[in-house]
Amino acid sequence: MSYARKYGEFERRGARVVGISVDPPDHNAAMVDKLLLPFPLLSDPQGALSRAYGVWDEEGRIAVPAIFLLDRSGIVRWLYAGRDFADRPEDDALLRAIDEIGEAGQSQPGPTETRVTAEEAEDSVRQERAAISLDHLRPYYRGVYYATVALKQRLAGLGAEGRDAIRQVSEYQRMVREQSEAIQQTIDMRRE
Repeated sequence: MSYARKYGEFERRGARVVGISVDPPDHNAAMVDKLLLPFPLLSDPQGALSRAYGVWDEEGRIAVPAIFLLDRSGIVRWLYAGRDFADRPEDDALLRAIDEIGEAGQSQPGPTETRVTAEEAEDSVRQERAAISLDHLRPYYRGVYYATVALKQRLAGLGAEGRDAIRQVSEYQRMVREQSEAIQQTIDMRRE
């Protein structure tokens, strides 16, 4: 499912989608344009918000991929923290969580907000890292996928432990395939 269709379904269920990245605003704007994202991508330049919600990876100086569902007062009602760049919950799990929150998400609006100035936003912890172009994302994910194929072949000879690891790698492959398909759909949409 394309990013636009996926997030459109979330918003139809009453969820407001906002992305947050430690990248500076110009990088985020380029990402929104590149992937045709139907939601804003805000800047958390020093990771303050990521640290506050416990999803900061100090070694990588970046937030782990995470999805939060907050109610209107800013209370986290659901959290999925991924282990790596491809680790995302399935769409159905997210939709179920949105539906389960239901009326719990209707609490009174509160003063929850984090603000940074434009100057602070430009001083990102990821200033030195260039964004991957859309044309390079497909081969990148393809390489990740084929690395997991090789890994599964190596694990096959390890007996029961290998079978459990193969199941985990298979789940990882599913996530990589989903991301790759969404990227291809975005490429196709850009051509139209």
